Formats: sequence, structure tokens, C-alpha cells
Amino acid sequence: MASLTKFALDNSRMILLFVLIVVFAGPISFVSHPSREDPEITIRTALVTARFPGMSPERVENLITRKLEEKLREIPEIENITSTSRTGLATVKAEVYERYFDMERIWQDLRNKMADVKPDLPEGTSGPFVNDDYGNVAMATIALTGDGFSLAEMRETARALRDRLYAVQGTRKIELFGVEPERIFVEINTSRLAQLGLSPGAIVETLQKQNIVLPGGSILAGPLSLTIEPTGNFESVADIESVTLDIPNKRGQVAYLRDIANIRRAYVDPPKAPAFFNGEPAIVLSISMIDQYDAFKFGEDLKARITALQNTLPIGYVLNYVTFQPNEIAASVYGVSNNLAQTIAIVLAIVMLFLGWRLGLIVGAMVPLTMLLAILIMRQAGIELERMSLATLIISLGLLVDNGIVVAEEILRRLSLGEERRAAAVATGRELALPLLSSTLTTVLAFMPLMLADSAAGEYTRSISLVIAITLLGWR
Repeated sequence: MASLTKFALDNSRMILLFVLIVVFAGPISFVSHPSREDPEITIRTALVTARFPGMSPERVENLITRKLEEKLREIPEIENITSTSRTGLATVKAEVYERYFDMERIWQDLRNKMADVKPDLPEGTSGPFVNDDYGNVAMATIALTGDGFSLAEMRETARALRDRLYAVQGTRKIELFGVEPERIFVEINTSRLAQLGLSPGAIVETLQKQNIVLPGGSILAGPLSLTIEPTGNFESVADIESVTLDIPNKRGQVAYLRDIANIRRAYVDPPKAPAFFNGEPAIVLSISMIDQYDAFKFGEDLKARITALQNTLPIGYVLNYVTFQPNEIAASVYGVSNNLAQTIAIVLAIVMLFLGWRLGLIVGAMVPLTMLLAILIMRQAGIELERMSLATLIISLGLLVDNGIVVAEEILRRLSLGEERRAAAVATGRELALPLLSSTLTTVLAFMPLMLADSAAGEYTRSISLVIAITLLGWR
């Protein structure tokens, strides 16, 4: 500390330049610093699903769920496995030990295991599907309602909006909720079917043979390669209605499918997961943001984009915010920031009151300067502004003031004994270097268990130990 004091006194202009850089760059960094409401926690849960429509829960458990569980147990990082077997659906939840943080490797291993088990599942099983984005939090959810528009029209509009919202910088993923799967319903007139001597199985077989999507091959003509695409695929309901059925025992006579069945295009009934906003059918767009991106800037860009898109929609479509996380983050961060500013002001006032305005101003000035330096270092270290990190800055205030008072009082004592100012400052640094360093390291090490804990609680409180270390060592 003595050598640092001497260096600062010998290079006062460089130190002044450094202080000015911190004073101007600190607030700029604070305004654009990536922010969130709470510290980020690694989600160690993945969901595996497999479907076999119509299969009973008992058969799903024996033929699908147990095989998935057995394969998941081969992954040593997985701690708990819980499963649910329903009619036609197997759901298995895998939870990883809290001491693991490299989730990409673990999830890839899980996908590989599920690919290996797929041939052992009953033929016709859909999946298994792995959802490792289980803890993804939406930064905003927006409801699209359309007065006078069908759900199919709303779905196409929502898809177009999703494609255009991806242009917002920082967007990670956009999911649509409330979109029901479409189906083609063939409602057969049984009396007409019996009159013609046809069976439902014959209709199903005819439809399956007609609507086959297969490559037709290609023809090589010298340097050219011509791709052949077979016709006969269903492009509309009218194509299905025009399917011909051979009438048994009546050679050469056929019947159109529309003559014996009512064919319509509709959604799954009853709906699986409908969405409503203020009592109206809606499609919800869930928008998530990439990590380490400025939530405030993302929110401003997203709002501007939503306003622009609203003006391009046909009359009747309305976009409404269901949730908007940037506002919650702003309220949380600004609330703690205001507390921090008030604490700094109170500390400065008390120090100046008891130490005098001159000494109090010198001691008090170190507090905001160290805070700004800490914010710059936090930005470079990738530590976001959230309630824990900002609260830690408040905790550091008392420690910073105590150290400043000790140094200032020692310099005053030496000046009162007649020492020259420069010599008093250098001697103070030499005498207090080891005691203050020991005190600082003791405090930093006392918070180290929070950073070293291999658990979700450790992740949540990790910024406390990091910010304490940055602030106190920055003051040094």
C-alpha cells in the first residue's frame, strides 16, 4: 500500500485521468448494464415424452415408460427420475445433481440415450422427445385476438408475427400457445355405406394408398437431372371429396367419397390447450431473450416492433401484453438502485457531520468512486445487475467507509505531529497496508463459501461473494 501511495503521488495526472474515466464511464456502463430481476439459476431438469395414441396407461407404463426410465438410469449425472403414464402418453422427468453445471453435455448424452432406446419401443410410437429448455423464462407474452377472424386465420397471422418479431435483436425463442392442431374429419353415412356394400376399412385403405408422400426419383439427361414428383397427394378438402371407391360386385362402378361421407376441416375437439384473453379466444406469443443481453434495451426494441406490427394488421386484430418482464426488472433494479443512492447520500452526510466537511468529503468521495469502478469490473466479468448484486454494493458501503476513516484519521494524526503531508500519506500506507489487507481478505474469504457452493442456492448467492471481492479489492 505504501508503494501504491507513493506511485499515486508521483503520477497524480495519470491517477486523475483514471478517476475521470471511472466517473464518466461508470454511469454509462450502469445505464447499459445487462439487468435481470434475480440471479440466473441453471435448470437441471429435462422432460422426455413419448406418445402412442389410444394405448392404455398400463401398456404405456410397461412398454414405453419403463424402457425410458431404464435408459435414463444409465446416465450417472441424473439424480431423480419421476414418470407419469397416461392414455397414449408417457412423461418422464429427469433431474440432474446440483453439483453439475455443464448441462449441454448432459442433455446431449440424454438425447443420444433416447435415440438408442427408440428401436425398442412399440412400432408406431411417436418420440421420445426431449425438452431440455424446461426452465426457459419468457421476457414477454403477447396475446393476439381477432374479432371476426377464425382460429385458422389467427394462427397464420401469429406465425407471420413470430417470423417478423425474430428481427428484434436479442430474441432467443418465440413460442405459440393456444394453437390447436388441425384435423380432417370424415363423418361416414353408415346407411349409405351399407347400401353400397362398402366397409370403413376399405375407405381407410383407399385414403392411405392415395395420400403417399414418396420421392418419384429422377431422370438423368446428359448434364441435366430431372426430379420426378408423383401426383395424387391431397392438397385440399375437395381433393379428398373426389376420391373414388370401387363398389364391390359391380365391376366398373365407383362412388365418390363425398356421396357417402361429410368431410370437413376443423380443430381437435375438445381443445387440448386453448388460450383466452379477457374472455376472447387468443393465440399467445411467448418471447424469450438470450442470456447476458440488456433487458431494458430489449424491452424498448420489442415495444417499438409490436407497435409497428399492430399498425400493419387488418382491422379486428389486437396485440395485448399479458406479461412484460422488462418492467418488473426495471422496478426491481431501480428500487434497489434508489436504496443504494440514498444509502450513499446518508453515509456522506454522516461522515461530513462527524469528521468535518473537508475530511468527510475526502472519505465520502471514495465510496461512489469505488462503486463506479466496481460496476465497470462487474460489466467485464459478466456479473449482471440484479437484486443480489446491488444489495451487496449496499453491504460494502459500511466496510468502505470504515477503511477510509481509518486511513484519514491516521494521516491527520501524523500531520498533527508535524510530519510533511506527502511523508504522512506514504507512512500511513506503509503502516496500515498489512492490517487493512488482512481485514479485507478476511471479509472476502468469509463470503467465499457462497461462491464455491455446488448447488442452486450457491448459484443464487454467488454474486454476493464476487461483488464483495470486487468492491473491497477495488478500494485497495
